[in-house]
Amino acid sequence: MGSSGSGRISDYPGSSGTGSGASTGGGGGGSDRCAQAIAVALEDIEHCDFHKAGGTVPAPGQQLRIALKKRIVAETDAGITVGNLPTAYNYLAACLKDGWTYAGTVTASNGSGAIATVSADFAPSSHP
Repeated sequence: MGSSGSGRISDYPGSSGTGSGASTGGGGGGSDRCAQAIAVALEDIEHCDFHKAGGTVPAPGQQLRIALKKRIVAETDAGITVGNLPTAYNYLAACLKDGWTYAGTVTASNGSGAIATVSADFAPSSHP
């Protein structure tokens, strides 16, 4: 059986359809997840523009940023998508819509295996 959905971020649990509530989307306990740095292994790298264009992955040290497209993605400064963030980070959709921006760096990558891998660290670079 197949899955249903529009392929948009709003199909995933934890996303905000309105874009409001980044602070509340951060969870309770006085913690604002929008303000936290993250380390992440990107997903679907082979299906993204960077890999499709050159058959490779970005080298460690490559600068990236987080953007909201159909899903939350990591992209180069030129806007070339490198990979999707796991759906556990869907709360970032509300953060991005509220004006947060995130800059990061590729920490590890491997394009020679059966499945391409890219890991990156991101930190908030500006906030509302």
